[in-house]
Amino acid sequence: MFALGKLIAQSYSGTIYFGESTIDYQVKLVEGDNQTKAFFTSINMNAYEIPCQNTTLKEDTLMFYVISDYYTYEYRYIKQHEMFNGDLKVYSNETEQLLNTFATSLNRNDIDQEIGIEKTDYTFESNGLQLSGTLWKPREAIQKGLFFVTSSQGNDRSGSNAEAYYFANLGYTVFNYDKRGTGKSEGDWQSATMEELCADDINALEFFSNISALPLSEIGVKGSSQGGIKIPYILSKLPDLGFGISISCPGGTLLESDLNHWKNLNINQIGRKNSKRALRMQEAGYNYLAGNIPYESLEQLKKENSREDWLKYVWIPERDVPKDDRLNFSGLPYFKKITQPVLVIHGLSDEVIPAKSHKTIKRAIRKSKSTRYLCVTLENTSHSMTWLNNDFPYFQILSPEYLPLVSDWLSEIRSK
Repeated sequence: MFALGKLIAQSYSGTIYFGESTIDYQVKLVEGDNQTKAFFTSINMNAYEIPCQNTTLKEDTLMFYVISDYYTYEYRYIKQHEMFNGDLKVYSNETEQLLNTFATSLNRNDIDQEIGIEKTDYTFESNGLQLSGTLWKPREAIQKGLFFVTSSQGNDRSGSNAEAYYFANLGYTVFNYDKRGTGKSEGDWQSATMEELCADDINALEFFSNISALPLSEIGVKGSSQGGIKIPYILSKLPDLGFGISISCPGGTLLESDLNHWKNLNINQIGRKNSKRALRMQEAGYNYLAGNIPYESLEQLKKENSREDWLKYVWIPERDVPKDDRLNFSGLPYFKKITQPVLVIHGLSDEVIPAKSHKTIKRAIRKSKSTRYLCVTLENTSHSMTWLNNDFPYFQILSPEYLPLVSDWLSEIRSK
């Protein structure tokens, strides 16, 4: 059953135990090109079918590596009946030092959970561009749709695959897609305005509604960070949409969030005595990037602080840098216009968005016609909804409250 030549596809589940916490994961083994390929999935770690490195399956031994930015995870197993027993070794990528070893095992899944999810890739047109997305269709659909809006930087749909898989397993029909200029989608996200990016989301939503046969009223939108700030805009432009979920959304402009992030990263090096002047200098840099001030104003401020040691921590753009008007975008005016149910979640250990953002957003929603909204904060949770766990710092683990909170809220608004 496990011989290389006979292996077609098998799925296994495992659990890593540390302190009072656990991490669940799945490994799919697939035979292809005369070799075994392993794919790693863990909703706890926001990972879906990550290709493993150096996979070997010989006789009764299975080994593979999963590599992140900072750590390398070496999994070694010995087959025992219908399961594999072994260990996980965690190494530092920087020093190659072995940091810890954990006993773990893999249990054969009788039925692969993903058999119940049909994934189909599509291409659709938006603003003259061909964009690529995936429809996740559960076997037992509840006739509700969930759409993932795109987020910042050059991230493609893979960043939302784990959540798409999670909600499809709950019966939601899901759609996510590659932002223009990422993955398999045409275009250039860097030169696009926020309104153009939102137009892509709206076109993708209408395409999703058509191919799923779900009306917009049965579909909700979900986004995080820059995606979160787009949620109220999209809800206000498509009042027929069912609901919105905004994660780690700034209570002001994206510029204010970038400035807050810079401050949190550099305040210890700069010192609080110099923080106001340094912050003013960095704010000017971002304002020039956003097209709000002339370069002469930035140069004058730089000249005034040219002898300051803290200047080395400030990013000052060149004169010919491409402008980014998206920095001036705020979702706050659109939160005041929504009519649909909306869920807002902020992590209290978020170093990007200003700490009072959730309060500012809640005040804005109170002025809207939405009567079913919830603003929630999560302790010890970062901008990306990861949980800061000192017991096991080697993985970025989603807050254990995060996805259950979202699914419970969705169940609640479905029942009303």
